[in-house]
Amino acid sequence: MRNRNRMALLGVVLAAGFGCNNAEPPTAPNATPIGADGMAPMGTVATGVWRRTGYNVSGTVQMVAENGVGRLTFSSDFSVAQTPGPVVYVNTTNNPNSGQPLRIGAIKSRTGAQTYTFQLPPGVRYTWVIIWCDPFNVPMAEASITPTP
Repeated sequence: MRNRNRMALLGVVLAAGFGCNNAEPPTAPNATPIGADGMAPMGTVATGVWRRTGYNVSGTVQMVAENGVGRLTFSSDFSVAQTPGPVVYVNTTNNPNSGQPLRIGAIKSRTGAQTYTFQLPPGVRYTWVIIWCDPFNVPMAEASITPTP
């Protein structure tokens, strides 16, 4: 029994290692976060419904943008499946390996309301909010939003 447990554990370790060997996370730039005391945008509001792209997800996301500041707010009924390394992105496409992605940061919680406030680069009109599994470079969830200003 002990050898069987060791072999099972070795199999999991090897599978995880081989699964990540060729997986490089997207090379998107990191967003500059703005603390809770920073200026909260009051401008254009875009709301999207989370859509499954391989993992269970529910809830909505709202993006507000104004004067170079963006704020993402996940709804209180938000939930996403357990996977390693989920990261939040905004982008002009639904894949952070293309378009003009901006890495917002690691997801704060797999459930419930949460907010991310960050600097927006000038001239980019985001149309997607994405949750991406960086260690395996695969999509978890996405929400289409109306273009930000």
